[in-house]
Amino acid sequence: AFSSRGEDRSRSRDKERSRSRDGGRKDSRSPSPKKNRSEDYGVDTMKITDDDAAFILGKGGRTKEKISKVSGAEIELFERDLILEIRGSKMVRRRAKKYCKGVMDQRTGPVSVTQDDDDDDLTMISVPQEAVGFVTGRAGNFLR
Repeated sequence: AFSSRGEDRSRSRDKERSRSRDGGRKDSRSPSPKKNRSEDYGVDTMKITDDDAAFILGKGGRTKEKISKVSGAEIELFERDLILEIRGSKMVRRRAKKYCKGVMDQRTGPVSVTQDDDDDDLTMISVPQEAVGFVTGRAGNFLR
């Protein structure tokens, strides 16, 4: 009885494997749904440097994922061509480009943010000089 259960299990595993091999997963890998696309949905591209590409991508692609999440844009980095492709509504693309530029600017020095940068996505607070270290954390790793 024990060996027949094992055979049944392996047969069911083979069926599961064959389903994934025969293309059963292709539908789950389809591009993002086209529903919910606004009338001003479009694609913007940015030519970037190799150093900027590494900075935008971040460790394990996390920075690119974060920018995509907070902006609402679909972001694809074509590393070979050094092109950043940003998809979404006009406002979403604008925010994604702004966030990407902010990340790239951090590579070369401090970044200033003003009320002019507000696309209804900004909250500014004044931090007393003696509390800056507490807010930013050790080596600036807590808040960026």
